[in-house]
This record gives sequence, structure tokens and C-alpha cells, in this order.
Amino acid sequence: MRRPLVAGLLVVLVTVTGCTRGGADRDGPVQQVAGERLTEGEFRYGQAPRPHPKVTYQPDVVLIGAGAEAVRSVTVDGLTWTLDAAAGGVSDLGPGKVMFVTSRGVGRVVEVHDEGDTRRVTIAPVELTDVIRDGEFASDEPVPIDEPIAYSAEGALWTDHDAVTAASPPSPGVRPAAFGGTPGALVRPAAGAAGAGRHRPAVPAARRAPAPPEPERVDMPRPSVGSRGVTANGFTTTPRCCRDGVGADISYDDGEIRFVASAMLAMRSPSARFHLAISGGRVRVAELQVHGGGGLSVSIKGASRVGTDRQLDRRFTIPVDFTVPVGLVLGIPFTLSVTQELVVRTAFSARDGNLSASGAYDLRGVLGFGYRDGGWGVHRPEGPFMRSSLLDSVKGISVGANGAVLAYKATFTLGIGAFGFKAGLHLGFTVSTGVARGSALAQFFPLAPGTRGIDCRGASLSIDLTYSVGYVIPEPVVKVVNFFLRIFQARPITSSGGIPNPPGRVHVFDRKQYDPPGCVA
Repeated sequence: MRRPLVAGLLVVLVTVTGCTRGGADRDGPVQQVAGERLTEGEFRYGQAPRPHPKVTYQPDVVLIGAGAEAVRSVTVDGLTWTLDAAAGGVSDLGPGKVMFVTSRGVGRVVEVHDEGDTRRVTIAPVELTDVIRDGEFASDEPVPIDEPIAYSAEGALWTDHDAVTAASPPSPGVRPAAFGGTPGALVRPAAGAAGAGRHRPAVPAARRAPAPPEPERVDMPRPSVGSRGVTANGFTTTPRCCRDGVGADISYDDGEIRFVASAMLAMRSPSARFHLAISGGRVRVAELQVHGGGGLSVSIKGASRVGTDRQLDRRFTIPVDFTVPVGLVLGIPFTLSVTQELVVRTAFSARDGNLSASGAYDLRGVLGFGYRDGGWGVHRPEGPFMRSSLLDSVKGISVGANGAVLAYKATFTLGIGAFGFKAGLHLGFTVSTGVARGSALAQFFPLAPGTRGIDCRGASLSIDLTYSVGYVIPEPVVKVVNFFLRIFQARPITSSGGIPNPPGRVHVFDRKQYDPPGCVA
């Protein structure tokens, strides 16, 4: 039974439930889906789609019948798939077509290159309605997300700070988006128009024209079950998901600046439900429920030997995609996944300064979003209710003022695709914290004019929910993706597509605290 509309809007709730899944193979654990054990190929690359009488695909979608068995390799950035050229449907792939090979291999083809008995296919992101014209999908039972498969993108160019910095800025009309902010003018994914991509047939080496210069890329490693440390943008990161919650521990130390932080959204045996209805290439109904507990903890420690000479200012995506296969729903191999992003900024005004703070909070009630025929509904949680205060814990020793900002975002996605190529229902949870000690609080918080003594302490905490149906790509990833699309003469993409665009945002909580009162008087 479908839930009724509440005040014209569909409301999605978060509760507590749980279940487990698992299995094993010769190289380690392999999940079971709907009682069936994944093959090694499905574990690596995802399950294959299947035609179904109740689902109509868009006319330019090409299903690869062999699915994971047709995949020879995938670049770690998810852009390029090397397929068995003899597999059914592979010969139909060309620029402008939508490739649908597995739950993780979905995208608009921008370039194909034949090499021996393989075809190398490079893709760009798509929206759900670029793949599905008609169909209604729903989960019969809660989908447990307490034991996901961890896909690593460590080594992708968008995890390298220098590579992201070196990537050319977006084309005119494409404005970078702030963390969870508003992108510029919409530029849709590369379409099947002439010049959108290229098909390069195999030719003898003597007559082969030089290939366009491409940075070196590596193949995706075998996924695993469980968390492990990875590196991204100079940070050592240990992401966590999902039985006890979603979060990450990060550290950075280059001999001049040290930074250690953690953020955790506590949950108990999380699971999810979903409902999606598409008709005539338009989303009619979309709802996503993420069931779990409620709690939040954050901590920050920073130190600098160089003071104002250099600061940290990094935004990056943790290169681990935690994914649970949902199984075939009317032939569509949906997955439920969790990705995480971070923003780190420091402001040390003197050499040998240091700063630390931590806080813990309870979140009660419900989270979620729902959509029906143009109407959106969002349910906000109660809280956060403080267990330990960020402000009370602020400590630091320096002759000047010090400060740090940590923003953390966890995004739950029900859909198809991988990493920045996910098309589906997106629910984002963002927590932003800022802490400062000293006379420069105005660098972090908008203060009223007045006295700001060297002993001032300040702390802020804000929580936001974001929601959308389509695709959402972190800005550093967009820069690198657009670099490759320029190589293939394809049009650039923006950081999001679908509805609403930009993604909807609800401000849940915002509090700034100062001590002593004279800091804001």
C-alpha cells in the first residue's frame, strides 16, 4: 500500500530496522542477492540488466546481455569500460548511445575505440530518464545496508590534489558549485549529436594517427567488504560504513601543517526502502527511506609550524563507494550506495599554533524526502541534542588566533551507476563545524562590532539535508571528467542534472556559540 500524501507532499521517514547479508568466495567475501550468490564478475562490476515486459527503455539504450561477463576491465575513475567485442550488444555501442552493461556500468557513450578483440567505451553521466522511459519500481522489504561492498577509486586523477588543480576550469557558462551549493547554467550530458564523441576503429599501427594526450590511468582494483584506509588529496582517510553508522577519520601531515579529524553519523543496522515511478520519460513519484538511529559526533585537531605562510583549503571526495546490490527490480539492477565528501580549511595566524575541539549530539525523529507530480516533501529530525559541547572543548596554544573548518557530507543513493556516474534518488546529510580560539573569530563567524580578546573561543554547528532525482557529481570530480570530455570533443557537464536542479536543500540546524560574551558584545 502506498502512503497518502500529507498536505500535498510525500513524506519519507527514518526508523530503525536491521538485517544481514553475506557469502564467501575463493578471494574473500562475496555478497548474496535475493538468495543467489554473486559471481566474481558481478562482485567486481555489478549485475546485468534484463528486459522486462513492465519496463520500457529509451530507444538509444543498449543492453549488454552478457553483463559482467563481457567486462574485461574498468578504469579506476569509472570513465572507460573495456568490453569483449563479441558480446551481444557491444557492436551497437557508439557515440550518443546509452550503454547499460551492469548496475555500475551506465552512461552516455562519448567515444569508442576498437583494440583487437575488445571495444573500449568511454561514458559520461546520464539521468534516470535517459535510461528508463516507463516503469514503476519499489522495494518489497527493507534493503539492509550494514554490510556493503567497498569499491575503491584510489588512484583516480580526481583524488590527486595537483591533478584537480591542473585541470582547466569549466567552459564558459559552467560555474563551479560550492559545497552543496548552486551550480551555474545547466549543460546536459553529452548527447548523440554529431561531434559529441568519436568512434575510432582499429587500424594498422603504421597508419594509426597519434592518440590525443591522456594522463595515465589505472584499472579499478578488486572490491572488498569492510573499511580500509585510502589516500585522497594528500589526506589519509578511513571511511566507515554502515552497521554502526557512516563516517570517516582523516589525517594530514606534511611536516608543516598537521590536521586530524573525524565525523560520524551514528546508525543502528541501517536499511532503506524506495519507490520510483517513471512515465513517458518523466519522474512521477520518487521516495527514499533510510532507516537507522540518530547521533552525530565530530572532532578536529590542527597544528601549524608556518602560521600565515600557508593554510589548508581542500575539498575532496573520499574514493570509496560503499554499495549494496538490491537485486533485479523488473529487470533493473538497482543498488543502494553511500559516498562521502569533505571540506577542510585552516587559519593559523602564528607559528607553532594548535587547536582542538570535539562534540557529540543526539538526533531524533525522521529524515527523508519524497516527490510526487511536482510536489516535494522533506521531514526534518529533532535536535541535535547536545551530549558534549564543541565550544566547551575548544583548546589551543598560540600567540595569535587559530581556526579550522570541517564540512562533511554523506550521500545515500538508490539507483544505477558508480561513483560520480550514479543516476538515481539522492539524499544528502551535511554537517559543517567551525572552531576558533583567539582574536580572529570574524574570519569564521559574522560577529557584531565589539571587543574580541585573545581568549575568545567560538564554535559553530550546522546541518543540512539535500535531495534530488538525477545525477550529482562532486565538483573536483567534474573538473577531471570535463578534462577527459574535452579530449573526446564532447560537451562538458555540470555537477548535477535532474530534478530539482540544483538539488533541493533544507536547513535543519544552525548554531554559533562564543565565550566569553565580550567576544560578540
